[in-house]
Amino acid sequence: MSPETFTRKLKKLGYTPHNAHELLGTGRSSNFKYASGAAEVPKVVELLLDMYERHGVPDRKTK
Repeated sequence: MSPETFTRKLKKLGYTPHNAHELLGTGRSSNFKYASGAAEVPKVVELLLDMYERHGVPDRKTK
């Protein structure tokens, strides 16, 4: 996944590299590396973004 695609998918879901850790369970520094192209987006992150794009992001209601 290209850095542009990573950033575009986050934006479509209402996230940025700054707050994507809440969505993906990744570190902030990793997200900035993915967005800048300094690191390759892991396949699991790519699949998770695709799933959220297709099915939406579940509500984070606490009990």
